[in-house]
Amino acid sequence: MHHEFEWPKPENKGEEDTLRHIREFGCLIINVTLDWHKKKQLFSKDLLFSYSVGLFANYDHPELILFGLPGEQAMTVMNEVRDHVADGRKFIDGEISDEILSDDYKVCFWQVPSIAYPSYLDRALWFYDKCPRVFSCLQIIWQDVNRFFPWEAGCDPNAVVDQPLLKRMVF
Repeated sequence: MHHEFEWPKPENKGEEDTLRHIREFGCLIINVTLDWHKKKQLFSKDLLFSYSVGLFANYDHPELILFGLPGEQAMTVMNEVRDHVADGRKFIDGEISDEILSDDYKVCFWQVPSIAYPSYLDRALWFYDKCPRVFSCLQIIWQDVNRFFPWEAGCDPNAVVDQPLLKRMVF
């Protein structure tokens, strides 16, 4: 843990549970489903995403965000990344890894622009509010069933829609 990190003071049971979980497991993974068409006018269907809180404080590693997978599956992927990080592994912007998924599927890590944080990472913003260093976040991008990333020709259109590439979005 960073010596300069100050744990936030919980004001309710939800915040207490968040802190307890981060202390016990190294991070908390939050699953979110939003009707983006109504709330943000960006997408025409429910968009699933999950993000971590605690990796930066506990392991000096960027937080994570992942789109388009159901909660349990997203948690499995993110916990696998957390396990590697807890063992000292550092993932970086642009890295493609075959260490996370099975059957030779790969994931890519992309730096999330800080301008996107308020739209997606509200609990992380609360958690790091008094941290003197700005936390970073990486988006985990997964391949479709044919092993294409969303930016590659031939990628399944559903995988493209399900994974907005935050690094390329204008906010």
